Amino acid sequence: MIVLSEKVLTALKAAFDDRDRLAAGWVPPAELWVHAPVLHRWFQGPDPVSGTMAIFGLSDGVKRRSDPVVAMETGPGGIGWARTLSGWHRLAMAKDEAHASGRHLVPAEAREIEIAARRAGYKAPCHSLQPSGPLVLDSVWEKVARHFETTSEDAETAIAVFYARLRDVGLKEARMMVGGWMAAREFDLEIV
Repeated sequence: MIVLSEKVLTALKAAFDDRDRLAAGWVPPAELWVHAPVLHRWFQGPDPVSGTMAIFGLSDGVKRRSDPVVAMETGPGGIGWARTLSGWHRLAMAKDEAHASGRHLVPAEAREIEIAARRAGYKAPCHSLQPSGPLVLDSVWEKVARHFETTSEDAETAIAVFYARLRDVGLKEARMMVGGWMAAREFDLEIV
C-alpha cells in the first residue's frame, strides 16, 4: 500500500470538495478558472494510467492531457471549464461539435475509489482487457488479475477499483465481489 503525501491528499480533497459543491448547484466564480490553462480542440478520453476520464487538447500548439476530470461544464461549441484533480482548465472549442453540453460530474463515490486507486498503485490495463461477463464466467478477469498482480502494490484493491469503475458501483460492493473471487482463485475452488 502506497502512503499518499499530504500534498496529494489535499489536492484530492480540494477537487472532490469542489465536485460536491458543484453538485449542490455552486457556480464557480470566473477568477477560479479565468487564468487556467486553455485546451483547444479538446476531447474526452480515458487517461492511460488511471483509466478515468481526462481531457486531451492543444495548449499553445502542444498536445496536452489533463489530470482526471471530476467536473466540467460546457456550452455550444464546447466552450467552458473543467475541474481536474490538480486544478481548473478552460475549454475552447471541442474537437467534436456534437459533444454533450451541460454540467457533468463524476459520481460522489469516485472520491473513495480515486484514493484507493492511488494507494494501491493502480495502473489501468490495456483496452483489450475489458471483461463483459461476471467474475466467475469471463476468462478476461483472470488476465485483469494478472495485470494488477504484476503492476500494483495491492492487487486486490486495484481489481476492486477496476471493477467499481467498470460496473459503476461503489468500492464497498466491488471489494465484496472481488474479495470472494480472489479467495476462490487462491484456493482453486471450483465454483458451480
